[in-house]
Amino acid sequence: MSSRPSDRGLRPSAALLTGANLVCAAVGVAQGLFVLRLLGPATFGAAAVVVALTAVATNLVDVRLIDLISNLYYDEKASSPDTGAAYRGSALRLGLRLYALSAALIAVASAGLMLVIAQRFTGVALMSSWLWIAAAAQGVSYLGSFFIFIQRFTVVPRRMAQLQLASALINATAMVASVTASRTVGGYVIGLLASAAGITLLNALYTISILRRDGVVLFGRHLAAAPAIDRRVIFRFISAGNLLGYVKLLHRSADVLLVAVFCSDRETGIYKLARSITDALLTVSEAMGRVYQPRLLALLQARDHTEYGAVVRSIMTTAAAVTLAAIGSTVVLLPSLAPLLGVADGRGLTVSVVIMTITFFFAAGLQSWIWPAFVFRGRLGRCTLWSTVAVLAGQYTIGPALVYLTGYPNPAWFSLGYLSFYVFSLLPIWRELRRDQPIFIWPVQEVATL
Repeated sequence: MSSRPSDRGLRPSAALLTGANLVCAAVGVAQGLFVLRLLGPATFGAAAVVVALTAVATNLVDVRLIDLISNLYYDEKASSPDTGAAYRGSALRLGLRLYALSAALIAVASAGLMLVIAQRFTGVALMSSWLWIAAAAQGVSYLGSFFIFIQRFTVVPRRMAQLQLASALINATAMVASVTASRTVGGYVIGLLASAAGITLLNALYTISILRRDGVVLFGRHLAAAPAIDRRVIFRFISAGNLLGYVKLLHRSADVLLVAVFCSDRETGIYKLARSITDALLTVSEAMGRVYQPRLLALLQARDHTEYGAVVRSIMTTAAAVTLAAIGSTVVLLPSLAPLLGVADGRGLTVSVVIMTITFFFAAGLQSWIWPAFVFRGRLGRCTLWSTVAVLAGQYTIGPALVYLTGYPNPAWFSLGYLSFYVFSLLPIWRELRRDQPIFIWPVQEVATL
């Protein structure tokens, strides 16, 4: 395998990718505002409907193939000096074929969904050809995400940051040029397709070249023989991933609709604004995942549980520090900024943001290392079980129950429900890891030798 950053370089690498994420976010905001000005609110809103429907179709089809690929890439068979590279190549080729199939299904599902119901959500006339283009763009984008994901296994963080910035510029250039040429939904979706194609091509060419340098061949006539991949593993991951897609749809897509059922437009808007503010922290957790996940999987593959515990402590310390800093900034700054955001009384917004900020510690400080452990061991079904329980018995129960008990539709109740998802889904599997010895040694300050 290619060399990964040393443990001392993990935090700087995560900081680098966080910076790249923030720059890309700034480019995206500037692009969005410029496109909004060109299209106008009505046309931009219609384009947003189209994009939202393609996202729904993606969630319905996506089965989290990334977890299957991670498991196979760091399987014990992949560590063999003789056939390890061939096995990793076989795993990635399987992943690419599954991604291509899923991309085609996503394109078809997106087109079907949009052709049936898109016009019901907007008064802007939508040509069927535009909808097909949007569907194709979503399929190509999904396929490109395969190459972007596997970069974390082979590409150093500095190169990943450069590719991310280049992708953001490709997206901005394609969207602005296309919308400038045609200020319609058609111009918008053509920009989406051009952007998806350009980003996919860039990341595919670079990733394939790096893999080939490391002896992992994705394409070619003379492919080395590799140990067979266990089909039962594939079936287990796809089955669990399919259910996780629906859980994700409930957790982060339909949650706003749940709030809208019990609250007024004002409270729903506060909840959505709180979600949008705290989602900015995802730039940090996403960067940490790209850097730390491969290192954790490699340590599990090498059965180096002592070093695994050291990396876990580093993750949890970093996540705790960022969480406390974010909460402090929220308490100090948000009450005075609330009027600028259109919220007259900022107390409800502040409380909701503080509650949702706590989820960052669970997502970055716990999930970022607990999840790889279960993925490595092929026990994604346990994560799926507890995630399902958490979203139904926690997130979709606590908010409505508190509204009923207090008689007050406070957005903070639903923020607590959002937080409960992480509590109820992560703590049970954390407990399972503690019981799972000697396969997994719990990362304490002094790790005992079993």
